[in-house]
Amino acid sequence: MSATQKLSPPPTPDTTDIEGLLWGYRFSEAGQAELLQGAALRAALERQEVWVWLHFDLGDERARDAIAALPHVPPAAVAMLLSADDRQHIETFGPAICGVVADYERGDILDVRRAMHWHFLMAPHLFVSARRMPGHALHQLRLDLGAGRNFPDVVSLFNAIIHEFTSATGLLLWNLSTQLDEMEEALFDGKDVTPQALGTARRALVRLRRQAKPLHGMLIHIVTEPPDWFTEEAAKDCHSAAERLDSLTDDLDALQDRAHTLFDELTAIGSEKTNKRLTVLSIVSGLLLPPTFISGMFGMNVGGLPFSQSAFGFWGACGLMAVSATGMLILLRRLRLI
Repeated sequence: MSATQKLSPPPTPDTTDIEGLLWGYRFSEAGQAELLQGAALRAALERQEVWVWLHFDLGDERARDAIAALPHVPPAAVAMLLSADDRQHIETFGPAICGVVADYERGDILDVRRAMHWHFLMAPHLFVSARRMPGHALHQLRLDLGAGRNFPDVVSLFNAIIHEFTSATGLLLWNLSTQLDEMEEALFDGKDVTPQALGTARRALVRLRRQAKPLHGMLIHIVTEPPDWFTEEAAKDCHSAAERLDSLTDDLDALQDRAHTLFDELTAIGSEKTNKRLTVLSIVSGLLLPPTFISGMFGMNVGGLPFSQSAFGFWGACGLMAVSATGMLILLRRLRLI
C-alpha cells in the first residue's frame, strides 16, 4: 500500500435504529416479508403503504421509549403494551386491538411449567409484539418467514402465531395422554403407580387449560366484535383458530376426566390395600387377645395360681394359651369375620 493511499473510514452505525427492537419486517401486498432496520423501517412506519411487524424485547429498558414513540399508536394501547399485567385479555382502542397472549419459553424441549406471556397490538398497517422472555411460537413464525412463508395482513400473522401455540399445546397434551395411558396399563397389570407421578400429570393439565381457555375466549371476542378494517377472510381465519382451540380445550377436559378417574382408581386401590392390612392386624389382635389375658393372669404376683407348684406349669400355661387362641379362631370363623 502506497504512503499516499488513505484508508477508508469504518462505517458509522445507523443512529436511526429503533432501540430495543429485536426485528422488524415490512410485508408487500403479496405478503412477502422483508427484514428492515434503521431509516428504511422508520419510513415504512410513517408511510403506512404496507404493513409492518415490530418485535420488542421488554427486558431492554430502551424498548419502552421506542414503543411510546411509535407513530399512529393510541396512548392507551402503548400503556397496555408496556403493562406488567400478564393476565390474558384483549382490549380495543379505536382501530387498534391490544392484548396479552400465552406462549411457552423457547428451549430445546417444550415444558408446560415454563409458560410465558407476550403483549401485542394489531392495527391495519402495524403489528407490534413485545415480550420479556423468548417465546416458542414467535420464534417459529420468524423461522417460517425465513423459509419464505407469506402473510397478506396482520390478522393472518396473529392467527399463525395462535396456531403455532395450539400445535405446541397439542404436543404437550399428547405427551400427557401417553403418560396416562402408561399409568392405566400399569394399574391393569397390577403394578404400582405413584400418586406423585399422577399428581404431576394433573398439575400439567391444569396449567395447559389455564393457558388455552382464556385464549379461546379472546378469539371469540375478536370474531364477534371485529374492527371495521377486518376483512371477511380475516374474520373467518380467526374463527378457524378459535374452533381449533375449542377442540383442544375439549381434549383437555376429556383428559382431565381420565386423570380424575385414574386418581379415584388409584385411591380405591390404596384404600383396599390399607383395609387388607387392617384386617390382618385385627385378626392377629383378636387371636392374641385370649393368650394375652391368660399370660397377664399368670403374671399376677399373688398366691394360689394354678401350675405354680408343678414342674410342667410353664408348658401347661402355654397349652392353655394355645387352646384359647384356637378357640378364638374357631369363633371368628363361625361368625364369618374371617
